[in-house]
Amino acid sequence: MNSILLNIEGISGIFYPCGKITQNILIYGIGAPTVPDNGDLPESIVVTKKKIDLFVPDYIGFGRSIGRFTPKNSIKTFLKLYDSFTKGTLGINHYSHTKVPMKYNRVIFAGRSLGGAYVPVLPKYNKNIKEIGVIFGALDQSEQGVVKGEETNEDFIDCILMDGYKYLYRGFNEKVWLRHLYDRDGLSPMDNIEFLRGAKVFIAHGKKDKCIHFSKSVAFYKSLITTFQDNKSDYKLRLYGNGGHDSSTAKSALNDFLNWIGV
Repeated sequence: MNSILLNIEGISGIFYPCGKITQNILIYGIGAPTVPDNGDLPESIVVTKKKIDLFVPDYIGFGRSIGRFTPKNSIKTFLKLYDSFTKGTLGINHYSHTKVPMKYNRVIFAGRSLGGAYVPVLPKYNKNIKEIGVIFGALDQSEQGVVKGEETNEDFIDCILMDGYKYLYRGFNEKVWLRHLYDRDGLSPMDNIEFLRGAKVFIAHGKKDKCIHFSKSVAFYKSLITTFQDNKSDYKLRLYGNGGHDSSTAKSALNDFLNWIGV
């Protein structure tokens, strides 16, 4: 795969150029806890085949990006990149220090798992963000673990603190994250439905997902079409019968999302 590790105004990530001149880029938020993308993301093939550039950031405070890892900074990661890409910026190659000019007319967002908890709240802070793909997203984290077999919020916290991930997620604060995970900071997608009027939101989930139950995506979709009954066609739910919490499902979902928004 053709990929480049770039730093964009303090945010590092892997850039996958599609190989063509394009005015479109997709910013893709991965889940957590995990290691940073190293340039072989399976989903990248789906995006670049559509003649769209792809950028997969390390959230602020995670991996190679500077700062402190918090829920607010995770959201800020996307917002900063949107401003940089629409206004024009230079990506700095981590190794050669060469500069890559980057400017796009169309910036699309997608997020999987934890990343899927943040892309739906972006229009709350920037009304120009209107194309959003949510792939097995953590859409109602206060309900995590309610369905038997799901990952609980305590599982998530323990994994970061006890399995070595705390060295990748710098400044991780258990109290801040517990407050967030139990929807006490106003950042839950379910509490910010009102800001999605006029946005195109594609929601995808595998029915065999054992980490986040697909009912969370169903509930989010129902809330959208109930709230915006005059604009139901702006929202799409796609369930995959054999889909799990994995890249195979994410690839299918990204392809369907991009087809749905007409890319």
